[in-house]
Amino acid sequence: MLTLMTVIRKRPEVSTEDFRHFMEHEYGPTYATLPQVREYVQYYLSDSGQDDAEEPIDAIVRIGFDSQATMREALGTEEYHRAHELRKAYMRDTSVGIHSAVLEKQVRLV
Repeated sequence: MLTLMTVIRKRPEVSTEDFRHFMEHEYGPTYATLPQVREYVQYYLSDSGQDDAEEPIDAIVRIGFDSQATMREALGTEEYHRAHELRKAYMRDTSVGIHSAVLEKQVRLV
C-alpha cells in the first residue's frame, strides 16, 4: 500500500473549531468516498513547540492507496478537485500550509 502523509496548517483567521469541523464533515468525507482510497485518517494536533520558529501544525492526514497509479487516479477526479477548491478557505495555500509526502518506511519500536 502507498501511504501519503499530509501536514496541514490552517489559515490564522480560521478558528480551530471551524477548521476541525470542515475537515471532519466536508473535506475528509470527500476522500473517504473515493473508491481508490483504502485508508483515510485525520490527526489533530496541539503544537507544543511554541517556539515561534515555525507556524504550528494543526493536523496530519494519512491517506492510503493500493498504488501510485490509484493515487494519481484519485487526485484526478472531479471530487478531489472540488475538495481542493473548498480547502482554500481553511488551509494556508503555500507549502507552509499543506505539504504532502509519501511514507517510505515505518519503524515501530514499541
